[in-house]
Amino acid sequence: MAAEEVQKASVPTREEALQETLTEKAGGEGVDVTSCGEGALVDGDAADAGASAAVEAGAPGVASTGAPDAAAAGLGAADLGDASGALGEGESADNADGAAQAQQAGPTPEERELAENNALADVFDDVRRQSSDSQLVVPSRWVDLGLVPGHMTADEFEMLVYEYLENYRRDHKDEIAAEKAERARKANSVRSATRAVGVPPKIPNRRLRQIEEDEKAAVEKAARETSEAKAASGDAVTDDISAVAALGAKNAAAPDPSSHASEAQVEVAEGARASARTDAMESPAPHVSEAASDAPAEGASASEKPDAAADDGLFSSLKLPEGYKLVELEGEYVLVPDEDAAPVKKEIHCEHIVTLVGQHSYYLYDSDLMTKNYAHWAFLAAEDNPLATFVDCVREDGRVYPRPFAAEDLANPPFHMSASKVEDTWAELQKSGEYPDIERCEASNGDVYFFSTLYMDRTLAESLAEYRSVERLSNV
Repeated sequence: MAAEEVQKASVPTREEALQETLTEKAGGEGVDVTSCGEGALVDGDAADAGASAAVEAGAPGVASTGAPDAAAAGLGAADLGDASGALGEGESADNADGAAQAQQAGPTPEERELAENNALADVFDDVRRQSSDSQLVVPSRWVDLGLVPGHMTADEFEMLVYEYLENYRRDHKDEIAAEKAERARKANSVRSATRAVGVPPKIPNRRLRQIEEDEKAAVEKAARETSEAKAASGDAVTDDISAVAALGAKNAAAPDPSSHASEAQVEVAEGARASARTDAMESPAPHVSEAASDAPAEGASASEKPDAAADDGLFSSLKLPEGYKLVELEGEYVLVPDEDAAPVKKEIHCEHIVTLVGQHSYYLYDSDLMTKNYAHWAFLAAEDNPLATFVDCVREDGRVYPRPFAAEDLANPPFHMSASKVEDTWAELQKSGEYPDIERCEASNGDVYFFSTLYMDRTLAESLAEYRSVERLSNV
């Protein structure tokens, strides 16, 4: 027991260690911690707090085991705070960068305007191509072709096209009316015969005329180049004669024993110059492009072949359309889109684009490439209303020609109606009772026709039907 008491007494208590630390920090002055009041050191937490304060102040020799733990805890909290602050700042920076990138990703007003302009130009070009193939264009086609700008929906772009056409018609109303009047005047004008019937007119061959003009220009150019070559050769011969004359004068002024040899040399020189002059006159002058291609590039040696300069000279006078470049493919130069070129603003041409509004959609076509009547029939077929199509075709033939309408004609484009579909439509028409003027007749061979009593009676309709199906074929 005595040994244990001695060992226990030698180990300083927590209060003694803290007292020693504060004494050293105060410069050796004693400070009684226990006199700070009751409850000042209730447990080890107060000692840890004091030791942590001593460590933060840089006090050396802290022997308490709780002090380093407290210091470590304090540093960990500080590190955690710094890390949390850094994380918050990083998230804020990332959010700011994301917002900036999102703002940069969106098109500018100028880019939006250019994209919409080029999309409209592409749409009307496609309408012209489809009209040349006897097809109407519906707005759903633009989505399939990828013509809708990226910043617009399909419905927004559809309304943009429709509004653009409406605004164009309003702004150019007088021009459109004048053009329609001119077309009507030409269609209704009556031309009298200006030549004997059956004699074919002389058809001017524009291609042959162009070939003749090109050949004539080539001959004139060759003659001009030959004359220039002759003039250049004449100047060289004149210079040679002058040199010979000067040499002769020199020899005459100062004769020497070798005068006979000098005269022989002069004769040989004159013969060589005459031969060179004849060869220069007979050989054709090189073309300008050949001379340019044969000349070495500046800064290059004579042995090097200036391919780049030759290519530039070959198409130096050719003006390429914007956004395209020349590429050599299989020995031929072709125009291909230049992907690296800046976007080019295309011209919009919608002068003859016509809009037909139906129940399901609206349709577009070019009146220069598709007739109004065919566009109307294609419109009826696209609207998928067989009854309205049937009645319209029957009345149209009776009003324009007049003639009965053959049922087999509905099998042609753009209707593509089968015989059973025609019979079903006729039954539906009779059942509805809304079109009492539409009637049916047959030729002697069984061909079915329909006619409208608004434009002909039954007798005329049957007679015309018989002629078309039977009599006309027998007279051929």
